[in-house]
Amino acid sequence: MFEKLAVIGRDLLLKTLPDYIAGNIKPEPQDESKATFSPNITPEQERIDWNKSARDVFNHIRGLYPWPVAHTLLDGKRFKIYEATLAEGHGKPGEIIEKGKKSLVVATGDGAISLKTVQPAGKPRMSIVDFLNGVGRKLEVGDLIGE
Repeated sequence: MFEKLAVIGRDLLLKTLPDYIAGNIKPEPQDESKATFSPNITPEQERIDWNKSARDVFNHIRGLYPWPVAHTLLDGKRFKIYEATLAEGHGKPGEIIEKGKKSLVVATGDGAISLKTVQPAGKPRMSIVDFLNGVGRKLEVGDLIGE
């Protein structure tokens, strides 16, 4: 979403800036009495609720990318999830239901998601392949994350 909006904003700016500079667009001041502020997102709101639907978990991850980033717990430590895709499968919410050399699938309330880009606590952001070849190699099908 961030990348899409950046492109749309760039294109709109390129289209309107010449007219603004030429004086063809008259700016309208904002009515300060109607201005509202969005509250900051709290760390609790960033946390993934694995009981929600796969679509909701997927959208939660997408909505918090690239910042502040959705997270869960892995071994009691913050585990950031930057990118994921919807996947097939069922299990207990937060349960690892599939682990391959290139994939890690986690159950949600009604389906599953496949993790693509993650960041374990104290480590750099990495692909799921790099995670599974390093820190994540100890994970097994049936393990729970988020607790």
